[in-house]
Amino acid sequence: MRSISMRHISILITLFTIVAFNSCNGQFENSDPPVERSPSSDLTNPRPADLTSSKSVATEKHHELQKVDAPVFKFPQNRMVILNNLKVKIAKGEHLTVHVFVPLCDNENQGIVPTSPSIGNGFDAKRNLYWGTSKGMKRYFSDLSDWELVHGQEKVNELILDRAIFEKKYSNGTKVLLIMDAYRGDQMQLCLEDYFKSLAGEKLDTITTELQTFPAYGNADLLIFNGHNGLMDESASYFKNADSRPKDAVAIACISKDYFKPYWELAGAYPLVMTSGLMYPGAFCTEFIVNEWALLNDAEACRKAAGSAYYKYKPKSGPNGSNNLFRTGW
Repeated sequence: MRSISMRHISILITLFTIVAFNSCNGQFENSDPPVERSPSSDLTNPRPADLTSSKSVATEKHHELQKVDAPVFKFPQNRMVILNNLKVKIAKGEHLTVHVFVPLCDNENQGIVPTSPSIGNGFDAKRNLYWGTSKGMKRYFSDLSDWELVHGQEKVNELILDRAIFEKKYSNGTKVLLIMDAYRGDQMQLCLEDYFKSLAGEKLDTITTELQTFPAYGNADLLIFNGHNGLMDESASYFKNADSRPKDAVAIACISKDYFKPYWELAGAYPLVMTSGLMYPGAFCTEFIVNEWALLNDAEACRKAAGSAYYKYKPKSGPNGSNNLFRTGW
């Protein structure tokens, strides 16, 4: 048997890298060839698939965290308090609330492998990859028969181009409100900071419609970031916990485990589901996680659900690869 030459190994590594880039930016959704941006000399702005730089930035984030005064509220080592709070709300007949922060895919303003102009326009929510396509957040949940759209609003403000609120009732009596906001693609930092401030309880707000008022932001029970990992491109401010109410946190984005944990720790949040590698942040991950979460299943069940969803819609990743992509806990 002929031995594998270094040239063959080099070719295999190159092919693997191309597949990773395509997956991270959802290129399997379209036929456009991947185009890599020019690498930045600034270590705070690595390319999405530059794993070495990514780890350097994550380490840098931990060092920055050490400069912040210790939080008044210690982050939860487990979810016991969170689960008890959810049980109390369910017993009272109150909704559990999920708030999803979606920075629209943006070829010009995010460090991604550019996709087609129509779905990579961060100012066009209706056609955006992360919002208006079949696996985009609003379109995907609109197509599900068990989720009902109870409120929609375009042009919420200068930052949020579209908002949708869905409702679902579960077999255990749980009623879930799913709030999702589509942030302008050039406003990644503000989207991230709204997410972290909400987890920390510094941003407490409600959404009022003609019919009712919904708890949102820091008043929600589960907060999800779903989109390109903007912490690869730029830093965001840290926020200490301000309300002593731990919340579940999810980040469906490339290599979110390395980037988001320091922020969650200071905010007093629990890392329910995060990722350890490159991936496509499809809405199906959020659906499967929320379904387990609403039934009060444990964090491991939520993690496995994310892996199952990823394998269902991205079967090329394989069952083991999909399962191993997701992580939970400290």
